Amino acid sequence: MNTAIRKITETLLLNPSDNGAVYNAVHELHGLFSTIAGVTAGDINDEDIYLSSGKAVSSTKAAHCLLEYQRTAVFLRGVYKAILQLKRDFPNERLHILYAGCGPYATLLTPLTTFFTADELAFHLLDINSTSLGAAKKIYNNFGLNEYVEEWICADASVYQVPPGQTVHLIISETMQNALRKEPQVEIMLNLIPQLPAKGQFVPQEIVVSVKLMSPRLETERLLVPGKEFEGIDLGTIYSIGSDNCTTHEAVTITVPGDVGIFKQGSLLTDITTFGDERLEMYACSLNMPLNLFNADEHLGQQLRIKYQIGKVPGFECQWLD
Repeated sequence: MNTAIRKITETLLLNPSDNGAVYNAVHELHGLFSTIAGVTAGDINDEDIYLSSGKAVSSTKAAHCLLEYQRTAVFLRGVYKAILQLKRDFPNERLHILYAGCGPYATLLTPLTTFFTADELAFHLLDINSTSLGAAKKIYNNFGLNEYVEEWICADASVYQVPPGQTVHLIISETMQNALRKEPQVEIMLNLIPQLPAKGQFVPQEIVVSVKLMSPRLETERLLVPGKEFEGIDLGTIYSIGSDNCTTHEAVTITVPGDVGIFKQGSLLTDITTFGDERLEMYACSLNMPLNLFNADEHLGQQLRIKYQIGKVPGFECQWLD
């Protein structure tokens, strides 16, 4: 057991309200991993990979995701809680975990080797980027963690098929941007969630995208006043996808009110439940930043048809109706 990683992991799992400690822990983890892996956040020396299902980000961009401290902490706690649930549902079994898009550090599993033994967990580490897999292998070799790894898989997670006869209890995939644009998160979920057994788990457990009318001035004030509640007009959920609701998107039509007051900015909002009570909500990280859609003053009383398109450039397409 690596004592430095154990200490960092304890902070991320057990001190969720201490933002300063979590921030420091995440940066310490990045420093530790990047030195060994040879892949550092901020380096611009590699390229994204463009798939039929969207963009797979480069190794350095994947490394940068670690530094979004709330994102890392909430996802890691979600994975930890999912494992605890699976240990209850599959007692005395070695849990097999497929990490689809593990990146250069396998960030959401590597720290948990200090909490669970290789007899308890078996990792199937998958990435389309061979550079990321090579970097992760360096970390596992350095810390003597290869006994956790069942296999290294260089493949596209949006089409990957679990081999016949093999059970995967938990699948992790964090391959997204705000409003589910550009990256293949949705296609990966549509492909992999149906391959889980009964009581199998997927992290994130649920992603919900909604449309809200907001006031930029009030939002700026809210960011400066901790605990201040959101004020706006909720136009409803337009897409929800997760373990219990894994379906392709059906077009949704929303109506802009005839009077919006000061709430003129129509935006897509993304809320993510990683597992149980672990959630990422507005402004928690880049995944939860509002995506501006329209100026409501220009469309009072109009209807907007919204459809999520999968493919090379995933995202929501919008059409104003006459």
